[in-house]
Amino acid sequence: MVNGKIDQREIEKHVKEIGKAYERAAKRYPITVPVTGRGFTMSSGTSGAGIEQDPELVRLLICLGEHPPNEYVGEEDCATHMGIAEDEVEILTDALQRDGLIAALGTFGPAAYKVTSDGRLELRRLAQLRSDPAARHRYATDAFLRWIYATAHDQRPTSPTVFLGTAASHFAGDALSGTELNYALARLTHSGLVEDAGTEPKTVAITIDGIDCVLSGATVSDYLNRTRPGDYYSITGTNVVAGSQAKVEQHNHNNAFDPGAMREFAALVQQLAPTYGLEPAQQAELIRDAEILGEEADSDTVQPGRLRTAYDTVMGRLTQIGTASAALTTTLQQGQQAYNAVFGG
Repeated sequence: MVNGKIDQREIEKHVKEIGKAYERAAKRYPITVPVTGRGFTMSSGTSGAGIEQDPELVRLLICLGEHPPNEYVGEEDCATHMGIAEDEVEILTDALQRDGLIAALGTFGPAAYKVTSDGRLELRRLAQLRSDPAARHRYATDAFLRWIYATAHDQRPTSPTVFLGTAASHFAGDALSGTELNYALARLTHSGLVEDAGTEPKTVAITIDGIDCVLSGATVSDYLNRTRPGDYYSITGTNVVAGSQAKVEQHNHNNAFDPGAMREFAALVQQLAPTYGLEPAQQAELIRDAEILGEEADSDTVQPGRLRTAYDTVMGRLTQIGTASAALTTTLQQGQQAYNAVFGG
């Protein structure tokens, strides 16, 4: 208040600051809201609470974060360091300022910025994400599917290795590896979202289901876990109720046993076996054991005991591998998840 009068400009400034505070809080603690329709559910926080999905924003924040906390860095220096135009840096700095991750020096002189305390926290979170295999693999799967849709949504065969040369192949400030790309391809191929074109060198093409996944806006995990309603045979004791359509699912309520996760695990082992660093004979044995596991899981009359034995054989071979790798770690984690899904944790 100035001379007994209300200072409207100060009020507007205060309201604007409150609005920014709410935006920062909403970004850091996203509200989870179920989204229904098209048979799947997802939440607004699925893609993460930070900027890891945008490689250029991450690059700029890391660039600024390499300087001392109170040091302001000019737009020109950032543009030179990142190899992009200054007007592009200006767009990125506006986004980071909006999220409260950086602060500007002022309105006079050349534009310069420093990382805020919230920005330092975000840099710490990004560093943790870079060392999280599950987060990296989820991103690799989603990013590759989006990339191949944007590159070849007409379903023409495309070399997957081209993806590794794009900005989208970076997660939380770190480049994805060829092994992580192989994992993403294995999951997408097994799930029917992309298909191997059978060429040499290898090329893949997005399928109709893959296109549908991208257009749905869901992550690959949400899309694959969506509910598929439809007719089915319900068998309870000796009573059978048949559905009216030709394509049905059978549910035995006396023994609700679904080996699907084991099929996916077996396929993953076969896909990644060449990356474990095994001798040719050991690799062949592992692939054969994984094939047996897949056959047991695909059997019309799955026997839990035989399935468990086949699973134990595969996991036994994996745990005997002496050389650690991201691919092996991922496979072992996937194996444990498959066991918990089928037999219970």
